[in-house]
Amino acid sequence: MFYKIVVAILKVLVFIVFDLEVCNADRINNTKEGLIVCGNHGSLIDPVILAVSTKRQIHYMGKKELFNNKIIGFIFKKLGAFPVDRDGVSMSAIKSSLAVLKSNEVLGIFPEGKRVDGYDENNAKPGIALIANKANSNIIPFYIKGPYKFRGKIKVYFGEETNYLENIEGRVKSEDYHEIGKQILRDIYSLESEQDNEN
Repeated sequence: MFYKIVVAILKVLVFIVFDLEVCNADRINNTKEGLIVCGNHGSLIDPVILAVSTKRQIHYMGKKELFNNKIIGFIFKKLGAFPVDRDGVSMSAIKSSLAVLKSNEVLGIFPEGKRVDGYDENNAKPGIALIANKANSNIIPFYIKGPYKFRGKIKVYFGEETNYLENIEGRVKSEDYHEIGKQILRDIYSLESEQDNEN
């Protein structure tokens, strides 16, 4: 209930401040299974834009520093977010992610782990593929495009739901997770050209 109230308020604010267009949101809204959504990360507002773009609740990983403030941390936790240590392997974040997915909820991840200006294969992380494998969950890439300025045109484009591990036979190796991480990142940024082709 708290999440719905906050998102409803944020939705009003977003539609006042920005010109938001969402494409293919049904690819998330029409599913009831656990699902991972992964997208580019250019602004602090990205999680808000994603949250108001879908009907399903998005549970986010957030850098642990955001939870240091007790009030902000409390709000984030009520909104379904949980902390992750970006400087090392965060077992608690992995366990929280798996719990979200096994409860048939949606996990939102910005796989680059920080705000970036554009595509760089070196920013790909293997953790998403690991989580998807452990939870047996598919992934939907998304791309957010547009200037974060008053009445700026913001477009959110959701890609196809994909099982990135379906072609791997036998035990999944560390290098497999790294390659899948790179493929996910490529698929995210390829959505930018799909948007341009539709315009």
